[in-house]
Amino acid sequence: MSSSTIQKQREIQKQVHKADKKEKSKSTGAMQAGARPYPEPPFPKVHQQKPGSEADLPLAPMYDAPFYKGSQKLKDKVALITGGDSGIGRSVAILFAREGADVAIVHLDEGQDAEETKAAVEKEGHRCLAIRGDV
Repeated sequence: MSSSTIQKQREIQKQVHKADKKEKSKSTGAMQAGARPYPEPPFPKVHQQKPGSEADLPLAPMYDAPFYKGSQKLKDKVALITGGDSGIGRSVAILFAREGADVAIVHLDEGQDAEETKAAVEKEGHRCLAIRGDV
């Protein structure tokens, strides 16, 4: 390498090093991207006895993936989803319906949570059966 190339590379390296040392501006809020505003910290502390109920949470979980368009990969299929009343199970139930499936969810004693999932699946245009039980 020529000395002028080496000098240019060293100058670039100095600029990068100087930029790395600068104090970063601290983001105080949640990144806002997507179809809805994201909640900002601090979040309320919550403790529930097991099994918990999403309906009792002060901040509702986000589960709907509003920009996702299904491609009917599960058309005319039926899915049985355990834990479908809340959390990942609820998301799976809704997105399976968006892919064309009718859904049955199995849940413990969270009837209100199960009804919310059922309504969300039916909003996608598919049937949903909520089954109370422990599998």
